[in-house]
Amino acid sequence: MSNSNPGNIPLSSRTHKIRDMHSEDLLSEQRMNEFGIVHPALSNTKLLNIYRDIRNKLLNKSDFKNFVCLVTTVSEKRESSLLSINLGAVFAFDKARSSIVIDCDTDKNLLDELTVNDNNTGLIEFIETEHEDVTTLLHDSGIERLRIVPSGDLSETRTETLESHRMRQIVLELSSRYPDRYIFINAPNTNLSSDVQILANICDMVVLELKLNTVVEAEIAKALDMFDEEKLVGIVLTES
Repeated sequence: MSNSNPGNIPLSSRTHKIRDMHSEDLLSEQRMNEFGIVHPALSNTKLLNIYRDIRNKLLNKSDFKNFVCLVTTVSEKRESSLLSINLGAVFAFDKARSSIVIDCDTDKNLLDELTVNDNNTGLIEFIETEHEDVTTLLHDSGIERLRIVPSGDLSETRTETLESHRMRQIVLELSSRYPDRYIFINAPNTNLSSDVQILANICDMVVLELKLNTVVEAEIAKALDMFDEEKLVGIVLTES
């Protein structure tokens, strides 16, 4: 993803630094454990190290430059919000890095539980009403240096909205603001192939989630065929 200014959305001031970013109401370690969110003090060190290993592989793949990564699931009746949050969280462990999870799945999920959207403006409404200040999309997640962009309400023209030039502008603006900001797009299930493929076109990488023993080989092959081979960086297997 290029770091050039997309043009129509002005870049905001970069005078403040990532290490100075703070969230108002941070989740307690107990609450993060309840949600299944990884954090540096997590007692399950095996799981923690798995996410750190994924982070290192993504950084190596990107040559340690920031990137936009699509996260989606192959398994039917599943959603990938926890994986998206955990990928964002593990990147935000480093005080010199920040992350954003953009929710493009309009079904209710963990991202909705973590976000207090006081102005009721999500990504879809922002695009369709042509708001200008992209920073109003960013909401605290309860996790230090991790922000969430809520999806907003379902639109009959969601596919066209996600395919729009403004969607590309927004992603470019958010990724270009800091060189050490990492963007994760939480996408719908691969069954909604048109939405997922559109979102993959504006991403640098794709990570698939696959719940063990839930899909057959043909479904996995179909999902893999949806993406550019160069962008597909791996499949994360989950048990629950």
